[in-house]
Amino acid sequence: MSGRRAFLRLSAGLSLGASGFLQSACGSASRSPVGVDGLDPCRVPTGPLDQPVPVPKVNGAINVHPLRCLGCAPTDSIIDHALVALQLAAAYELGFDGIRITAPLGDRYSLLAAIPYVRTARALGIDAVVLLADFSGLTLARALHDPNRRRAILRLYASLFARTQQPLAPGLGGLGPGGTGRIAFQILNEPVGFVGLPPEVYVQEFLTPCFAELRSLDPDIIVVAAAETGNLAGPPRLRAMLEAGVERACDRIAYHVYSREIIRQLPADVRRVVWVTESGSAGTARHLPWVREVFPEILARVTDATRIFYFDLFDLDRDGYRVIDIRLETTGYRAVVESGALHEYWAARVLESAGGRPLMSFASLVPDVGAYFPTEADVRSLDGVPF
Repeated sequence: MSGRRAFLRLSAGLSLGASGFLQSACGSASRSPVGVDGLDPCRVPTGPLDQPVPVPKVNGAINVHPLRCLGCAPTDSIIDHALVALQLAAAYELGFDGIRITAPLGDRYSLLAAIPYVRTARALGIDAVVLLADFSGLTLARALHDPNRRRAILRLYASLFARTQQPLAPGLGGLGPGGTGRIAFQILNEPVGFVGLPPEVYVQEFLTPCFAELRSLDPDIIVVAAAETGNLAGPPRLRAMLEAGVERACDRIAYHVYSREIIRQLPADVRRVVWVTESGSAGTARHLPWVREVFPEILARVTDATRIFYFDLFDLDRDGYRVIDIRLETTGYRAVVESGALHEYWAARVLESAGGRPLMSFASLVPDVGAYFPTEADVRSLDGVPF
């Protein structure tokens, strides 16, 4: 590993604005001064072989949608506990160290549904990247562009998602306080395609002021720049973002990769750690080869990359990107593995890392996901912000 890459990987885990020495003990209740994205040595289980351990976080990160119901209308306020728990259980038990989830300001109930995903994941030692973007429309983009509303919106998101969580067990291996997961905010998604923002406008009029506001609100929030589209149109836009100063306006630069052709065109040497916040290949048969062959190719090219988020755990399209399907049966919801080869590969890596030790199940750690659901105070905070 080059000296530059080693430095970037080390600085990736610094408590923002701090520097120091490697933490001497795993699972300490104090804030650890240094950690490394996806490389915490505490994630390798130790101790007696008959002692249950948290699932080792060995499979990178994954995109999770804020699923709250199946077949309901956007105006339906239901957030089904069983669906939230099902997706979180899959993310935890497959050994992911991070999730990325959209929290759309323009979709009230999806925004509220994202809250238990983020809070529970962090309590399990899983980093949470909250994507500040709408599924459609410009509600959030307009609010973030308006200097009279921007701080109130970012304060709302910080209050809903960035509060400290208590670790659910020792030895979780997270890089936040006490082994919990960290919080990151990604400012918009593929700005040219989704909201029509040229790269320089995005960097100078959206990302830069949001970065400054979030620094003053909570310096522990990791600020991630938007990625651009993961096809051939993406790399020129990324280079334009670099020319506009994106390296000075975030903690992480983000790429999306959906085409193998673009890998050699990606900016390979930047002055920030890179997270690939979406990558995958449509078609179930192509999932495992993509993870085993293309992910290493990305990391070899982008030497500053420390993490790739697979896209995605579940969506509604069969034989697309999803790893699992979710079906409603007479006994309740059931996860049905669709991408069998990839699922088996991830599960085998978890078992190998555990070294024969029994694993703590999601249900044993989170008997009631409702404990992480929005509170009345959360709802009042949302209602109190004009947008």
